[in-house]
Amino acid sequence: MNPPAGQSDARGTLLVGSIPAPDTHEAVKLALTELGPTLMCIPDGETGSRSQWVSSIIAELRNHPAVELEHDGRWSNYNDRPRYRVRRGATLDPDLLRLGYDAAFQQSRPVLNGLLAEHGLAGATYQVGLASGFDLALLAFGPVAALRYRKAFNRAVSREIHSIRRNLDYDVVFQIELPAELVAVSRAPGVLRAVVTRWMAGVSVEPAALAPNGTKFGVHLCFGDLHHKALMIVGRNCSPTVQLANAIVARWPRHTSLAYMHIPLAAGDAAPSLAQSYYAPLADLSLPAGTRLVAGFVHDALSEDQLREVLNMVESIVGGRVDVAAPCGLGRRDAATARDLMRASRHLAAAETP
Repeated sequence: MNPPAGQSDARGTLLVGSIPAPDTHEAVKLALTELGPTLMCIPDGETGSRSQWVSSIIAELRNHPAVELEHDGRWSNYNDRPRYRVRRGATLDPDLLRLGYDAAFQQSRPVLNGLLAEHGLAGATYQVGLASGFDLALLAFGPVAALRYRKAFNRAVSREIHSIRRNLDYDVVFQIELPAELVAVSRAPGVLRAVVTRWMAGVSVEPAALAPNGTKFGVHLCFGDLHHKALMIVGRNCSPTVQLANAIVARWPRHTSLAYMHIPLAAGDAAPSLAQSYYAPLADLSLPAGTRLVAGFVHDALSEDQLREVLNMVESIVGGRVDVAAPCGLGRRDAATARDLMRASRHLAAAETP
């Protein structure tokens, strides 16, 4: 593989989104203090009810006139969640779906502006995390109904993207988060994997296809991190992840740009592998010019020396420097662990290449 397209000599760092902190100010202050100018883009920390990814969006469905609750759930695990159905004869109107991305951004924007100016980073790129319509529909209504209702959620996502861009003078990247899609590809049997991969790639790019011209996106592939547990046991190598990433690139809509591709190389409480064979499929990764490769391997189960060993293996295989990140958001970790992972990311970004 050629060196990662769009990759610079200097490594950057990425925070997937959530940061354990009481509010936006404390979350962003921690991120800027620990990572500062190495950050590729600045999230608002997704604090409060947003710290548990989409649970607040799913809860808001209780107020949708076309939706009724089948049974409740406490999110103690992936199956213990609220389940809904659309009322007989009703339509899931996307104009009545409130996802909260726009409202959260408008609330956090003055805080981010102030902190960025304080740290000499005014004009930095903002980051807004988005669940795909398929993931939202799957979690809310189950797998069969997700096929029917994902487009309503994606139209609601599109409406909020338009709103943020319309009221923003600064640069912003929208991060599409895809755990269900990656798990589906990873679990698909060999004879069906190619078909599942193509279909999931098409589902994955729908938010970008509905976005206005010139919108910047990042992609965060993920195995899930509820209570710091993944949706599945990671396989023998990262081949399914690479296959889905390549398929997403092949389907990417030309009127928007793909700023980065985040590849998870660990999952939940499972540490990154120290075997080079796990990372070998990265040689087949094909990203377009201008798209940065973010390796998601910074994990507290390994020492910094071991993490540097992983980084060296990854960069040797892809043929160039990569940006560094944790496999998922840090919001499910305690503050001390999150700080340690940020510091490890900064040290890795500055590490010399062997």
